[in-house]
Amino acid sequence: MIEKSETVVYICDVDVSRLPAEQRIAGLQIRTALVNFLAQIHERKRSHEEITQYQNRLWQQRQDAAAKALADARNTRDMLLFKGYSKQKYESELEKITASIRDLEKKQTQVRENPPLIVETAQLVLHRDMANGVFSGAPKDVERKNFCQTRSIDLLLSSSLRELYGRWILSYSMYRAIDDRELYSDIVAFAPEELESILPQIGSVLYQVCSGLPTGAVQISAQPDSAEIIINEEIKGKGTTPVLEGPPEDLRVTITNPGYFPNTFILERKPDYLSRARLSLSPMARNVFQISSSDFSELKLYIDGFYRGQSPLSVELPKGLYSLQVIKGSGDSEVQSVPFILRTEDGTLSIQDSYLQKGPEKPVERARKQFYNAFGRFWIALPVAFIINGVADTYINAINYGGNENLLDPATKWYYSAQGAWVLTGVFLVETLYRLGSYVYSANRETSPVIEPHKE
Repeated sequence: MIEKSETVVYICDVDVSRLPAEQRIAGLQIRTALVNFLAQIHERKRSHEEITQYQNRLWQQRQDAAAKALADARNTRDMLLFKGYSKQKYESELEKITASIRDLEKKQTQVRENPPLIVETAQLVLHRDMANGVFSGAPKDVERKNFCQTRSIDLLLSSSLRELYGRWILSYSMYRAIDDRELYSDIVAFAPEELESILPQIGSVLYQVCSGLPTGAVQISAQPDSAEIIINEEIKGKGTTPVLEGPPEDLRVTITNPGYFPNTFILERKPDYLSRARLSLSPMARNVFQISSSDFSELKLYIDGFYRGQSPLSVELPKGLYSLQVIKGSGDSEVQSVPFILRTEDGTLSIQDSYLQKGPEKPVERARKQFYNAFGRFWIALPVAFIINGVADTYINAINYGGNENLLDPATKWYYSAQGAWVLTGVFLVETLYRLGSYVYSANRETSPVIEPHKE
């Protein structure tokens, strides 16, 4: 029977007692990262030494238990003489206990001759306390063994963070309870702003310590040098990445650069191996065209929101669709176009005056303002109508149930005022619906046209 199929790891709370109070939140960030790192490790390959340690301890425990059970049975047999049984009962009980002793002797021999089998690759699991959000502080060195034994912990990760001359010092160690020794310890010094980049390096070390397996590394180079390299949706650099060490896995790599076709591929990070990838992005097809005005006046040209210059202008762009906005004049005489959809083609693009907005206000903007004004009037009139109607109902109820005829004139006035308020509210509602329809119509009518250069 294979025994000890799990390795339980416990992560202690980060000791930040020597940090200023305003910086102690960094301890929570580090602890969260450590938990995430270890939660991704599902198996641990034990060394021959570790297997021997577990085997000897479990074997000794079983032998002790078998020896104790045999000693208790023999003691029970010896005590039969003092029970005061009759001869017949004494012989019956003696026969039973003797048979039990023979079975226990056989079991003891079996335990002594058959050491337990310890699995080489065990499941690595986080201690149940961490699943419940309970993180104890790290015990003192002399208390670690007892701390682990009482909680059935195999591996104990403890760490501390302190400040030294403006830099942070992170100390961490991994303790193994079976042989009461540290598997690994390290001290890392870094600037506070470097914490995000330091944590993946620590995660790589912990993977090797906890899994018992080697890590791997990758490095990616791309042309042009301005190409952005993204690994698993995280930007890792431009042109060439540093050597990225970590657990063996498949990495999704995306390389992008404006004016080039993006490239996405899977790169395997192999154990004990540096995988390198070098590639060049393919440039997109580019179009060269001229933009000018029909009346030879100067126009300010914005492509995708960026100012590109004044007409006449020669433009080179990758083939595709862009937003083009044209502005003519300045100050009070400034006239601008709606954003056009520009489809790039080699040739010449002449901007006609009909493309420019002739009025100080665009129709769609005017329709939008009229809708908002009508909508606002409706929502002012509606509560006013409710209030006036409530006052009128109060007077009418006072006449109906109180019989006070002196309230008849004010009740009549309030009643007709309420009717008028409801009529006005209905008018505003009709106006709001009409303005909404006008707004939708204007918005659809003023959609951006698609223009493109014409080849000559």
